[in-house]
Amino acid sequence: MSLTTEQHDILVKYLKGVGIGHQEPFEEFYDHIATAIEKDKPEDVSTYLREVIQPSFGGAKGIKKIVLNQRKARSKMIWKRMKEIFFSLFGWPAIGIVMVSFILVQTSFIQLGTKFTIVATLALGFLLPFIILAYGAISFHRDCKRNNRNYRNSDLNSSLMLLVHLPFSLMNIFGNLIVPVVIGRDVFKHFISENIWLSTFLCAFALLYGFTCLKLTKEQFIFKLEVA
Repeated sequence: MSLTTEQHDILVKYLKGVGIGHQEPFEEFYDHIATAIEKDKPEDVSTYLREVIQPSFGGAKGIKKIVLNQRKARSKMIWKRMKEIFFSLFGWPAIGIVMVSFILVQTSFIQLGTKFTIVATLALGFLLPFIILAYGAISFHRDCKRNNRNYRNSDLNSSLMLLVHLPFSLMNIFGNLIVPVVIGRDVFKHFISENIWLSTFLCAFALLYGFTCLKLTKEQFIFKLEVA
């Protein structure tokens, strides 16, 4: 048995009404509540949602709290998985990627110069993943709208966009506040140009960070709900 069109519409309206607008919580709540409706077969779905389902989650506020707590927990899981993926690159056989990154950066320093190499690696490591994930988020929104889905974004997309935006925020703070005020631009430029190993490390880190963010797009972070 599956929900009738009327039951589906009532459930969707209810979930939107309590403020569930991202893919993961919407699908989790929808699947669980739909299963309960199919099992209990209530005559009035609206009353059933209000008097049975909603109290089982602690009311509308309880549902919003669950969504918020799961969003926080999912974010922590994503950060944890990101660290696992990043540090796994330093184990065999992925260590080959790290070695190749260092070799390419050092070769570029010699052949193309420090400034070009830094700009190129920052673009590849930070800007390219940002563009790819931004395009993915826009495509996701467009596909949801085209297929008449009841959400336009996902927790995963939001968390990943935060991850790829973080380096730009840090560079903005470092480049426009710390460097000119604390260090001095000329001193910093001289320090970077004279410390080739530090520059190599930073450039290689940018490439590995971008690779890690893109690899996270293949992961799934799903929770299962249980009605009390």
